[in-house]
Amino acid sequence: MSTLAEFLDSITLGEYSSRFVEQGIEALEDLRYERDLDGLIEDVGLSGANATKFKVALHAALRDGKEKKRESSKDVPATKDDLKAAVAASMAKSRARQGIEGESRGGGAASTSGGGGEVRMSGATEADFAPKVSVDERVSDEINAKLGLATASEINEILAAHKDRDLLRLLKLKGVPIDALGKVDWSGHEVLKTNEIAMRCKLLSLRLDSSRNNHPLAKKAQRAVQNAQDLLSHKDTRREFLTMAVRRAVDEMRAEGKIQGGYVSYTGVHYAAGAMATKAAEENYVSKDMMNAAPTYDESIHFEHTETDDGVDAARVEVTKKTAPKVDVSSIRAKLASKSKKPRFM
Repeated sequence: MSTLAEFLDSITLGEYSSRFVEQGIEALEDLRYERDLDGLIEDVGLSGANATKFKVALHAALRDGKEKKRESSKDVPATKDDLKAAVAASMAKSRARQGIEGESRGGGAASTSGGGGEVRMSGATEADFAPKVSVDERVSDEINAKLGLATASEINEILAAHKDRDLLRLLKLKGVPIDALGKVDWSGHEVLKTNEIAMRCKLLSLRLDSSRNNHPLAKKAQRAVQNAQDLLSHKDTRREFLTMAVRRAVDEMRAEGKIQGGYVSYTGVHYAAGAMATKAAEENYVSKDMMNAAPTYDESIHFEHTETDDGVDAARVEVTKKTAPKVDVSSIRAKLASKSKKPRFM
């Protein structure tokens, strides 16, 4: 039984012969090396009793064919001529691989004649003639996406957001909670939840880790994420960058003609006399974190870096975090308290 069609006809399943051919199975022997037999049976439409009958008959046919081949090899011992023919065939295949006989793979330009035929130039290897496979950025993005790593577009967006100092966009947080009057209410916003910020930064850092992500800008993007976490973890720098986010949102509203004038602060737009009072209050603002080390915005991320002989980035020799100047908080609070006292007229 040499063909699959004959085998299927013998078990009254001949109508499935064309479907097996569509799956690339043309001979019965091809089924011996099929790894996913159940999947193949499902693809050709066999089910129920037909599938069971096909599998039982197939195993029996393959077993019989194996036993016949074993018996035939025992009955017909190998002769010297058979061995000689096998050796000659092996040598012919070897010559074909090495390019000794016939035309060389380089069209004769990369070969020299010597004795029994054309010999490939000394030093050439199989890799010289192999097809060159390159992985472009699109393929790298697909691979990174399947592995859960940051893609090139995400890395570029992280760096662009950091350069614009838009930390909300960098961490894909909600926008500024501003209403039509320009008032901002940050209560309940995820940017004030330290656990949420830490979790997002940790996940992004893992997806940008240079030991797994081979994108050339992955390390810079990881530094940008770490810098964003530092800036949002300190009360003063968080207020500074969120104020910038509010002013950016207000500028967009002004461009659309939805709002006019006013001093833009952390909580939104303040008009007229209220703007001056708010500005004075912000200038006298002192947070509890003032005495702690205040992080700074790391501009060196967007510079071209040069490494020293020790592998240290020359642009980052200086520590990115700087200690805030010492402030006498008690004297400032006393001064503010004295301003709030009512004047004595009598």
